[in-house]
This record gives sequence, C-alpha cells and structure tokens, in this order.
Amino acid sequence: MDLSFLQILEKERVLEVLWRDKHLRTIEEDRIRRMKGELQELRRKGAKSYARQYGERTCARCQRPLGKLWNTGAVCRGCSHRICSRCRVGAANWKCTVCHAYREVKIRSGEWFLEEKAKKFPVTIDKSETTGEKLLKIYSVQRHISVVPPTPPP
Repeated sequence: MDLSFLQILEKERVLEVLWRDKHLRTIEEDRIRRMKGELQELRRKGAKSYARQYGERTCARCQRPLGKLWNTGAVCRGCSHRICSRCRVGAANWKCTVCHAYREVKIRSGEWFLEEKAKKFPVTIDKSETTGEKLLKIYSVQRHISVVPPTPPP
C-alpha cells in the first residue's frame, strides 16, 4: 500500500491512529486471554477426573452425591454430564456452570461471530497481518519518518 501522496503531518496522524489501534488490540487480546483462563480454571475445578473413580450418582461439577428422589440431577444439554440443581444456570433451557461460562466467553469475545462468518465465507488464507500492521512495519523501516507511539492521556 503506497501512501507517499500523503503529507508528513497526515502520515503522522495515520501512524498515531495505527499505534492506538495496535494498543487497543493488545488490551482486547489480554482481556480475552484472561476470560479463557478463568474458563479453564472453572473446567479444571468442576469436571470429573478420569484418574479417580466417581459414582454415577454424583454431580459432575461439584461432586456432591445426587439423591434418589430429590435433586436427582439432570443431564446438561451442553456436555451431557449429570448435574445437580446447584450447578445449573438458567431456568427453562438450563446448562451447567461450565457450559454457561463457555457460552459467555464466546459471546463476550466475539468468537461466535467469527465462527458464523467462517461458515458463510470460508477462509482461504491463514491469519494474516492487518493493513495497519503492514503500514507500521513499512514506516518503521523508512528512516525519514519517526514512529513514536502516542503518549497516554493523564
């Protein structure tokens, strides 16, 4: 992409916007990474381990024993584990806490949108860098333009 037709001040403004965009993308990636880490921790704490023996009549999330008449547990529609009433989220179409957290991560991260987009428009290339990243690389190589990230507001 050739932006040689832009004046120096215009190029500097474009670079400031690109640096801000890169900074915001980094913050967003950290937020998503934290959410996924929390989900992994929830999965680790609340799933039956294959190393230990659990009875059929225990909750897959909290490992509490399930009753014969009350709190007999029901199968989660997401993971097919038997779940007690304390480990369910939602009223009618409930899911276990782990499946609910997984769904929330997909919603908050926008992953659901990318999956639906990939279904309708198959991706033919691997993850490539954005136009902004390409421009930052080009201008950081050129010596006559100094690339200085903007200072954060006080």
